[in-house]
Amino acid sequence: MHDHEVCLHRRQFGLLVAGAAGLALVPFSAQAGHAEALVLTCMDYRLVDDAVKFFDAKHFTGEYDQVSLAGASLAGVSDKFPSSNAAVWDHVQIAKTLHHIQKVIVLDHRDCGAYKVAFGDKFAAEKAAETEQHKKVMAEFKAMLAKKHPDLGIEFYLMALDGTAEAIAV
Repeated sequence: MHDHEVCLHRRQFGLLVAGAAGLALVPFSAQAGHAEALVLTCMDYRLVDDAVKFFDAKHFTGEYDQVSLAGASLAGVSDKFPSSNAAVWDHVQIAKTLHHIQKVIVLDHRDCGAYKVAFGDKFAAEKAAETEQHKKVMAEFKAMLAKKHPDLGIEFYLMALDGTAEAIAV
């Protein structure tokens, strides 16, 4: 054996030790590939920061995968957005496979442009009617999730443009 071969082996051993030490600093949940939930939000720029604050306040920081598509729950069920439908359900499966999610959390919002596109002149702008419109779409989403992934839980929220959100029972 040559001297340079011994040094190479020592270097490899040193890199292995350094790598193992670095891995020990990574939180266990990140090592295990676990996320509590997949959150589905609307892509609306007006509420991106508020959505992050909302999930932080619910103590989900670093515990969720996120998909942002126009309409949030609507993206998973509306025939107006077939490519979004596929994306939602593909990402739910990916999150289950890679990160072992336990639930899906849907955060819709008021004054949603995707709802205006999907419902046109039937878009409900009045608060109570708008809430009911979201609840109907959320019920469709819940039924589809139950069919495709009966092992996953679901939570729904509706956010106002001021960043406040309310739980929606479906």
